[in-house]
Amino acid sequence: MAAPRRNLGSDGSVGAWSTALFVLALQALALALVLWFSNGNRQANRLLAALMIVIAGLLTPFILGYAGAYDAWPRLTFAPFSIPLAVGPLLYAHVQALASGRRIAWWHWIAPAVQFGWQAVLFPLPTAMKFRIDAAVIEPFLSPVSSVAVLASMAAYGVACWRALQRYERWLAERRRQLRPARRIRWLTFALVPLVAARAGYSLFEALVRPINYFDLFGYYILLGLVGLWLGLEGWRQAEAPAPAAEDEDARRSDQGAAWIERLRAQGWWRDADLSLADLARELGTNAASLSRALAPHGGFAAVLGGIRSEAAAARIAAGQGDDLLRLAMDCGFGSKASFNRAFRARFGTSPSAFRADGAKPTEGEMLAR
Repeated sequence: MAAPRRNLGSDGSVGAWSTALFVLALQALALALVLWFSNGNRQANRLLAALMIVIAGLLTPFILGYAGAYDAWPRLTFAPFSIPLAVGPLLYAHVQALASGRRIAWWHWIAPAVQFGWQAVLFPLPTAMKFRIDAAVIEPFLSPVSSVAVLASMAAYGVACWRALQRYERWLAERRRQLRPARRIRWLTFALVPLVAARAGYSLFEALVRPINYFDLFGYYILLGLVGLWLGLEGWRQAEAPAPAAEDEDARRSDQGAAWIERLRAQGWWRDADLSLADLARELGTNAASLSRALAPHGGFAAVLGGIRSEAAAARIAAGQGDDLLRLAMDCGFGSKASFNRAFRARFGTSPSAFRADGAKPTEGEMLAR
């Protein structure tokens, strides 16, 4: 549908309509800025920020049209502001990122890219040619197809969001978390219902009564702007919601770190007084950055290495081999008595000499370090 090329009248209604939509679009862009720089759930929040930008873009042709901009500058016709086929994929991508941490497949973006592409191709053409193409091709053929595609897209992605919601609820329930973030997604999904219903109502009216123009759609775009603001505000309020991607990745790294610690014990690499993070990474067939991240949940490289060495020393003290603590420290990989005392106290809460005097016994797990 071409942009409006006439004013509604001189009673001030045009200014009121344009101003109302402009305020909604400005608020959507402000929310997009806040969401883009949110620290938690960055992927999900940036997708929601992109949705806010798309919604502001959907309102832009009407802001310009009701203000008479297309009358003053007809070359603005077909400027690629409005990409309604991007609403469904962006909402689904946001929900999917929050619910599973995964990105949606590339083919979800084909329809929005095509819609943007044909507008971008038409926009630089001479104005007279654009109006001829609109009359001969866009209005009779492309606009009906586009209307049906938008309805189908919003309905299909509503169902997809609902399924992602069910997965997210199960994830939260398994960890005994509050279901508030999942309920937010439920309302995000329900928000599509009035939009689909309104769009279908306009399409039915056009098919049974008369063709509709941009001015008839004012109510629909007010509803779209309000729903968009609601989605953005809810997203901002829940910006720090638990994210499966982050927490599951932390758990995976912790498990990997535990496996590498067991290899460190079993291979006896901890006995090397000069062992560094980079050296251990080479032995494990990984890189220092990955190893450091995997050991972080266990206290970090220095704490892990000091703990294993301290357990070995404790086992030897318990076996009556602690007469010379300095020699014992060197045999267990420590570079000095001070580092030995520090690591031993961090592991057992007491000094090596006090441990020996008390006749303490290491646990079965600690004995494995011998």
